[in-house]
Amino acid sequence: MACCHQPRPRGRLPLSEWPGSSISCGARIWRMPTGPTPIARGDMAMVGRHEAGPVSMEDGLSPAWVRLRDATMHQPGVAHICDISSVVTGIFLPVWRVGAHDRTGIGRMTPLASLRDAALYVMAMLALNVSAVVAEDSASPLTTRLSETATARIESDGVAGAVIVLLRDGEGVWTGAFGMADPQRAVPMTQNALFRVETLSKPVAAWGAMRLAETGRLDLYAPVDVCLTRWRLPEGADLITPRALLSHSAGLGLGDYAARFPPEGPRPGLPEHIAQDFGMIAAPGTGFSYSDTGYNLLELVIEDCTSEDFAALMGREVLSPLGMTGASFDWTGADMPVGHDLRGHPVAAYVYPGRASGGLHATAADIARFAAAGMEGAERSVLSPEGVASLQRPEVAVDGLFAFAADGYALGHFTETLSDGRHAVWHGGQGYGWMSHVHMVPETGDGIVILSNSQRAWPLFAALLRDWSDSIGVAPVGMARVLLAERAARLAIGLALAVGLLALRSACVHRRPRALRIAAGIAAAALIGWPFWAAAQTYLFLFSILPGLWPWLGGASAFAGIGLACIALMPERGQ
Repeated sequence: MACCHQPRPRGRLPLSEWPGSSISCGARIWRMPTGPTPIARGDMAMVGRHEAGPVSMEDGLSPAWVRLRDATMHQPGVAHICDISSVVTGIFLPVWRVGAHDRTGIGRMTPLASLRDAALYVMAMLALNVSAVVAEDSASPLTTRLSETATARIESDGVAGAVIVLLRDGEGVWTGAFGMADPQRAVPMTQNALFRVETLSKPVAAWGAMRLAETGRLDLYAPVDVCLTRWRLPEGADLITPRALLSHSAGLGLGDYAARFPPEGPRPGLPEHIAQDFGMIAAPGTGFSYSDTGYNLLELVIEDCTSEDFAALMGREVLSPLGMTGASFDWTGADMPVGHDLRGHPVAAYVYPGRASGGLHATAADIARFAAAGMEGAERSVLSPEGVASLQRPEVAVDGLFAFAADGYALGHFTETLSDGRHAVWHGGQGYGWMSHVHMVPETGDGIVILSNSQRAWPLFAALLRDWSDSIGVAPVGMARVLLAERAARLAIGLALAVGLLALRSACVHRRPRALRIAAGIAAAALIGWPFWAAAQTYLFLFSILPGLWPWLGGASAFAGIGLACIALMPERGQ
């Protein structure tokens, strides 16, 4: 899509109202490497009287980009407004820095002033447009819809930021970055941001275990005690196998998911952590019980079997061969977005004692390459087709809350049968301040990856998965059912408000029997008390699926409770 001439807008206009603009997460100002004073890294840009942000690329022959957020244009000085697709989204203005900096370090920006510069600008835009159009051609209606959904949900649910990758025919065809990597510092999200992917680590770890099995270094059917050297299983657990650990059918409890430690500080070793965390809740092989402890034990088994560090082995055997160049099971101290908890508060960096259960750091592109390797006919894979199929074949039926979103669990993958009969595999991840999800249909090569630096992102994920499901011609996948909770919550809010209003009216008009007033008092205490109890909790499942609605739900409940309390406390009156 080439640049186009547009009439110059008059007056003060938000950037989103400029002709031809399509802004999903701010905008960028583009400058040709000409002009009286080059822009350097760290300079600040001004458009009118609005700060635009720091220069984010080196100067020289490469373009210098300035991210613009929430700015309005005062007397705009350029008529070339370009939209080069949602792959490189925003308004591009050719500018250079002129004049001296004031005490804030902010310089003034002025548009190009010569036909030569304008010609160079247009040629550069056309060159940049080539890759954008290639990525957009294959999925433009869907990517537009995904962009709109992401933008709306990030705003309504208070999500910090997210990166989405869409896969078609086993290849990534579009990537979108939305929101902020660090809202407090006004740092926008970028496509190559590095995330904690939390329990999305499990399918990657499962690939490592299968790689060792196919190369004869790990027996998935042998008791894990055969390998263990640094810790011994307690009595009665000697029938646990690596395959049972991979499928969450070893009978182990969830484990302490809150065991977080500063990356540079002391933390227990893996054997010590497992010894404290290990607990059997069922006999091995008797059913599904999701377990972080199980995958931490699998990590210990792999290390003891190979006499090699888990992160180093995974990097060599899986991550590097699959092209996951930004991924690592080790903390690297790399610059990452800031995670945000369910209340929207920033979360400090942390690590777990175990890495196989939730210690992977990766970009969205890394996870997309991993998903692509699991598609049928994938060109790049470290496993045989039979090995991949074994990882994706259901091993055990899931129950509890998991049954609302999945049919079964394979080796490191949830499974479900789509409405048209196709087989889908997926996995999500939720940790303190971070969420992740990958959904894929190996038969057709369709897939979607979503990573977020916010724990409030489940409704966002569900809405995106609903859009993606529609695009591949099936009913919404199981994870999209999170949106049903929103409908139920809105209904409950309306019902609670109605109850409160009716109760207040009734308390003022009618005389109620003593027994009814006692019952109303008990109900009032519950309806008023539970929101305060919930607000004091560190984590509730309700917070995750209703991040924007649960305060309204709690308020409506309290209002209904107040109405019932009026009935309970109103003194008896004569007719």
